[in-house]
Amino acid sequence: MLKRDLEQRFFPFVIKPGRYAGGEIGQIVKDPAGRVNYLHCYPDKYEIGHSYQGLQTLYHIINKDDRFLCERAFAVDRDAEALLRKEQLPLFSLESWRSAKDFDAVGFTLVDETVYTNVLAMIDLAQLALHAADRLDSDPLVIAGGPAVYNPEPLADFIDLFFVGDAEDGLPEMLAILGELKHASRREKLEALARRVESVYIPRFYNEQRKSIVDFAPAMIKARITRELKPEFYPDKPIVPLIETVHNFLGVEIMRGCPQGCRFCLAGTIYRPVRIRPQNDIMRQVEAQLNNTGYDEVSLTALSTTDYPEIDQLASTLSRRLEPQRTSIGLPSLRPGSVSASLLESVRRVRKSGLTVAAEAGSERLRLFIRKDFPDAAIFDTVRLAFEKGWQTIKLYFMLGLPTETEEDLRGIANIIHSIHQISQEYPNKKTINVTLSPFIPKAHTPFQWDESFGEEAIGHKIGFVKRHTRINQVSFKVNNPQLAILSTILGRGGRAIGKVIETAYRKGCRFEGWSEDFHFNLWLSAMEEHGVDVAASLRPIPFSADLPWSHIEKGRSLESLVAERQRTSTTLRDYTPLPRETVEESGDTTAYGRGKKKVVSRNAAAPTKNRARLRWGKTTRYRFMSHLDNLRMIERALRRARVPVSYSQGFNPTPKLSFGPPLPLGFTSEAEYVDITLDVTLMAYMIDSLRKALPDGFMVGDAKVVLGKSASLSSALNRVRYELSLDCWQADAPIQEMIDTILAAESLVIERPSKDYTRPIDIRPAIYELSVSQQKVSMVLGLGEAGYARPTEVAQFLSTGLIFPNNGLPFHRKEMFRLESDGRRIDAMDL
Repeated sequence: MLKRDLEQRFFPFVIKPGRYAGGEIGQIVKDPAGRVNYLHCYPDKYEIGHSYQGLQTLYHIINKDDRFLCERAFAVDRDAEALLRKEQLPLFSLESWRSAKDFDAVGFTLVDETVYTNVLAMIDLAQLALHAADRLDSDPLVIAGGPAVYNPEPLADFIDLFFVGDAEDGLPEMLAILGELKHASRREKLEALARRVESVYIPRFYNEQRKSIVDFAPAMIKARITRELKPEFYPDKPIVPLIETVHNFLGVEIMRGCPQGCRFCLAGTIYRPVRIRPQNDIMRQVEAQLNNTGYDEVSLTALSTTDYPEIDQLASTLSRRLEPQRTSIGLPSLRPGSVSASLLESVRRVRKSGLTVAAEAGSERLRLFIRKDFPDAAIFDTVRLAFEKGWQTIKLYFMLGLPTETEEDLRGIANIIHSIHQISQEYPNKKTINVTLSPFIPKAHTPFQWDESFGEEAIGHKIGFVKRHTRINQVSFKVNNPQLAILSTILGRGGRAIGKVIETAYRKGCRFEGWSEDFHFNLWLSAMEEHGVDVAASLRPIPFSADLPWSHIEKGRSLESLVAERQRTSTTLRDYTPLPRETVEESGDTTAYGRGKKKVVSRNAAAPTKNRARLRWGKTTRYRFMSHLDNLRMIERALRRARVPVSYSQGFNPTPKLSFGPPLPLGFTSEAEYVDITLDVTLMAYMIDSLRKALPDGFMVGDAKVVLGKSASLSSALNRVRYELSLDCWQADAPIQEMIDTILAAESLVIERPSKDYTRPIDIRPAIYELSVSQQKVSMVLGLGEAGYARPTEVAQFLSTGLIFPNNGLPFHRKEMFRLESDGRRIDAMDL
């Protein structure tokens, strides 16, 4: 019932329905009967949540245990939320389209404070009581984990259970207990979890001062640590998104934790100790996951990737193995002074991904104080290496408002940017320097947790100072929102009482604070005023003697050691040997000071045979809400999974040579889509068989043949398309034939066709060539290209009497595309 309602009343009417449809390569669908059903929720948009590696890990770990079932849900965007409420439809899972309320537990990953209102929205849309105290025994437990739960108090009224720390072992332990106590009361389940699982915090067993009110609830909650990053934690077949996400690459964790110990960094604290994965494990994971995903880039992820002990060897080995597959290597932000020429050589082997240099502060003094102990020379040497290796764009990252920051430190940021610009002038071609300025946010469990966070006016002054002293055409600035930094500070430092502010802001309409277009600071200020929160006071320094809302959460160093660390002042740099100023000479290097050396492209003695193959493909109902660009990406990745030898373009970012036919409208199914693929070898039958196996169920490949000569593109050659629509879309007594006769007899049929900026009247009658009813279907042949253009939904406006479906939700099926010549000859798309 819910599935039918979603197909008819939800998916056709939301922006990017692919966010909610599921059906991705790598998803796991199980029978819910006899299993503990767990819904893993990421309280942000699909594009963000699917890029979070922890989701893939936990999804795999839970589903590989036959006792459990794990499905996913993401925060629905504002349009989708409004529609769910209007149609009284619940939050549902991507895999089975089941209501969230049907699961035994609903778990949230809390990455930071910007998702708190989204959590409340998802709980509400799941048709659960917003407050944990009001939920019934039959309701699923609402649990939360992730970096933000190291201060769980802001959401304590809304979450049944917090799990603090690494969840690879802890989450399966909790689900096993829920399986044992399937029919127990809510309180019995929570008590068993508190008694038997380490690192669990259940707010109902503690008072407002975070003191235990029952004998089985521990006074201190010690964060869980997974001592070994086992190979079995990482899936061979990760989920591959159907739509474009923020990170369109394969992320591979190579190390957890960071050896640097920066005083501002929450991640460095919560992910201690450092755990390094063996190279062999990483290599095996990369090979397996690329075979099953089809990504063209691998990102080696860690808090400090270049501190991986054997990063040069790992990158070099990977780049050599991946180059034949046209797969590149990417690195997150780089610590200056830790980057070698050989590492950049490996990274650029296929294509150059972006490079971000995390300079953090503008002076050596301030960097020493925050424990970023590298000199300016390290920054310049890293940038120089990148320019020598051919990078045209460098990204720099600085924080503003760090403890003890002075005007000289701000001037130092401008000086560093000027120096990098001067270095860029030593190399050919125009260089771009992108600078991100981010306000400092004091984080719990760090030595800077007691420090001041500057207000909007003070941060604005610092931003203006840096920009005034850096006026260079090739430099562009991105400034992270100071208002968002203020909100993150207030929420991150808040106790249980701040939950009332979060709830009020939620009811005022606050959502997606991390997205600039959705962030409404005035609503948050109004909510704070209603509950007596003084913004200025909340940003001031906190006395060392104050009771911190997160003092019952134990992770790493004691309170006394954090105080001592905050009061410690660094005075000396570690040893640093700058790279020589001259160009680093390496085999294959093509740049030098002045003009670049002319590149000579090596060619094989025998040129490869190029063949253009044409494929007919289609998709069924599950995938009708994928856009044309999503389809293109799906085909590209399937070709890579199938190891089809596709020819690639040349240049900075090589892409496969594919040419698609006219795009299929969103919401339609088809058996007549076409793509031309340029191959490096002759088309063989096994290639098509491999491609069929690489596509998900619901995508199909029909005919395939070699196209000879330089024929016109499909989009320009085709001029007719046939669509079909089932009679089930109308009431039984609908006068369908009568409406068809009226359309065919009309001299003109004028509709209003919207464009980007305006709506204009269009006569679609000349583009309607056939319209009939047969075999329980309405069939229409419409024009393409030179034959005019009419959309099937536009024709349906004149067939509306008795329609059960709304016009935009009609499930049209593209049956065929062809060319009709002036002499009446009909040429199929495969024969053009």
